[in-house]
Amino acid sequence: MKKPVSKRIASALVAGMLMVSPIISSISASAGDTFTTTSTYPNNQKTGWYNNYHHEIWQADTPNSSSMTLHDNDGGFSTQWKCGPNGSRGNFLARRGLFWDKDNPKTYKDYKPFVCDYDCTWSAGSSGNSRICIYGWAQNPLVEYYIIEDWKNWSPAQDASAQYKGSCNIDGSQYKVYTCQRKSYTIEGDNLPFTQYISIRQNLRTKGTIHVSEHFKAWESMGMKMNNLYEIAFNVEGWESDGSADVKMDMYEDDGGYNPDPVQEESEIEGTLYSATFENGTNYWTGRGSASVTSSSSTAYEGSKSLYVSGRTDNWNGGEVELNTSTFKPGSAYSFSTMVNPTESTTLQLTMQYDDQSGTTNYTQIAEGSCTAGKWTKLENTSFTIPSGASNVKVYVEAPDSLCDFYVDRAIIASKGYTAEGSSSGGTGSTSATVPSNIKVAYSSQYKQLQFTWDKVKGADKYGIAVYLAGKWRVQTSNISGNSYVTPKNLTPNMSYKVAIAARVNGKWDTAGALENYVTVTTRANNNIEYHTPSNSGNTGGNNENNGGNNNQQQTTSNYNYQSNMQFKEAPSYYFNSCSQQGKVVKESYNGINGYNSLNVYLPYGYDSSKKYNIFYLMHGGGENENTLFYQDDTMMQNLFDNMIKNGELDPLIVVTPTFNKTEAGKFYNEFRQSVVPFVEGKYSTYAGKNTSQSSLQASRMHRAYGGFSMGGVSTWAVMENCLDIVGYFMPLSGDHWNGNSGYDKAKSIANAIDKSGLQKNQYFIFAATGSDDIAYPNVNPQINEMKKMSQFVYTSDFSKGNLYFLVASGKTHWWGYVRHYVYDALPSFFHEGQ
Repeated sequence: MKKPVSKRIASALVAGMLMVSPIISSISASAGDTFTTTSTYPNNQKTGWYNNYHHEIWQADTPNSSSMTLHDNDGGFSTQWKCGPNGSRGNFLARRGLFWDKDNPKTYKDYKPFVCDYDCTWSAGSSGNSRICIYGWAQNPLVEYYIIEDWKNWSPAQDASAQYKGSCNIDGSQYKVYTCQRKSYTIEGDNLPFTQYISIRQNLRTKGTIHVSEHFKAWESMGMKMNNLYEIAFNVEGWESDGSADVKMDMYEDDGGYNPDPVQEESEIEGTLYSATFENGTNYWTGRGSASVTSSSSTAYEGSKSLYVSGRTDNWNGGEVELNTSTFKPGSAYSFSTMVNPTESTTLQLTMQYDDQSGTTNYTQIAEGSCTAGKWTKLENTSFTIPSGASNVKVYVEAPDSLCDFYVDRAIIASKGYTAEGSSSGGTGSTSATVPSNIKVAYSSQYKQLQFTWDKVKGADKYGIAVYLAGKWRVQTSNISGNSYVTPKNLTPNMSYKVAIAARVNGKWDTAGALENYVTVTTRANNNIEYHTPSNSGNTGGNNENNGGNNNQQQTTSNYNYQSNMQFKEAPSYYFNSCSQQGKVVKESYNGINGYNSLNVYLPYGYDSSKKYNIFYLMHGGGENENTLFYQDDTMMQNLFDNMIKNGELDPLIVVTPTFNKTEAGKFYNEFRQSVVPFVEGKYSTYAGKNTSQSSLQASRMHRAYGGFSMGGVSTWAVMENCLDIVGYFMPLSGDHWNGNSGYDKAKSIANAIDKSGLQKNQYFIFAATGSDDIAYPNVNPQINEMKKMSQFVYTSDFSKGNLYFLVASGKTHWWGYVRHYVYDALPSFFHEGQ
């Protein structure tokens, strides 16, 4: 039952009415009272009490006025604020709730659980950011806390200083939890250090019930101490934004306790106790750790959709579902089964997390499988006992040896002994049981040789290797006892070979299966294996729909060995020193639409005008010029390209460094299209074939890329918006799009350009990157987050499955010395799709 407000805080009411502070204007309020703030102290802040609720309105750094009107029939209020986009950089909040003041000796544990019922109708403009939330302070330690229910344009999760602590499932949604260290205004005085605790609801909402004390408990379980309560309030907050809100709200102590929403108990599959097919959503599954989950139509084991798990930054991150122990009883045995499909070959595990009777969190494996990229594998244990006395039980899928994305489908819990359909060794579309799978290859740059490994075939006593040479398959050896093979030394770098691996089982070689499942390997360090899709698999790849105009070329999906969740990796330091196989940088001048200008052209070692080369246009930042990338100690990009090509990490290509200094970064696309591309590609050997007509440039667009740093990143987004018809790959580095005020506006302008172009999702690719401490991160990140939500983009660094990725390098700032490593990470992923 609810404990009425009027009986709850009589002592707090007295304490609040007697409170005297030099920085707070405390007044009494009556029904329907409206409080208006101005830009000058002390009228920029008003506080007081009405109907046993404490209220406050506050603004700073804006010349405008804002208002707050109290409700009489509940603890709510209405408010209007105006802090942008007028250049005032204003801050605003209006809140109402429970108040105890400083030095309250009680913690939340000394009260019955705090609950807030609310219904908020609100809107905010596209500038700045805004949120609705539970807000308050606590002391010892000094903590400012937020439970964010809904937000516009930006959330604290996008703050580079935010530290992710974990997640909790409360009130029917996952909340991700962060902390931030601050030094600013506090309830104890100015310019003091304090910590922010922040829970952000993943399934955003504007009405419902918030079990506030459950968040306090979850924070403490993560080592975030909550001691002496100062206040708990429902808060409307804006920064550099305009908006309005009407909040209906009751806040109280609840005698009834917290009963979490159970897992959906009506099974979708007959004969099971619980099943999830993800056809209509995530079926109560949530992201574990930093991972995100969504119902995806990209692939499915059954039906048309599966659960897509992405954004994993640690091995334990994955997808999880919480079990209702009144249905799935501790001490009883059940059958657990799910189908999984990773984006790279690795081990996947089905695991249970639970708290024992002492409150200690435990983890126990239910099932495990060695899974092949792109193939469905069943994880199943037909007799697994939920430990006796277990509480807070969760089941999750993780990849303990990889950070790859993966898919989950047809998750089942059934009575003990139940066996689900499907294969535990590859599932639908898997290779023959007599053909080695999960083939991997490593290249030694020192010895110029390859090492192959593969999963053992059951019953095989020998393995053989065949290579396709001079039009025939030629056996290299048929006497391999283990599951690895090392080639002879001194292979020619950057050479590609078709290789088939066969197994002998019961005295018979499955040569047909081996040849059908050959791999193509290249003698280079990274991304050196491509998997052949068997002709009988029915996988034609790509999207072959025509889209009109000159963009109707059929696009096929490559077999390039991408990473699905690429992480920042620095190039070896010697890559920026001179290479034994040096290309050359040619200085060129041209007469363009903005007058005479200069650019540099990097030609790879052994450049041959009779061959065709991919081309990458790479733009400098503000205050720099076309020479910056090749002639500064913190760039020396020509050495990077030389070493990457020599060591097989990059195919030979042409790199052009133009300059926008005769115009503006955001307007350079005109000079790029009309002057730079015709000049360069009319002279040098690219896939345009020295034919720079519109039709030729459109036909060769998937062999053309554009990127840039800082203002060069701004230039990159502008080129994408205006030159999509002639460029297929984009690399914006530490720069956001300048067409729009908010992250949504910027993302939408790119999406609109894509829609206008008529291109399919596999005909344009974006690899963006920046550092977490880069000054550009707060502008780039909201734009990327909005792009992720739009149908034109599929987020993954595996460009055979998606077209958008954002690499964030922890701790890196706005400097070429870091940015050149982003190029090292990103560029090898270009020029594989639609070739």
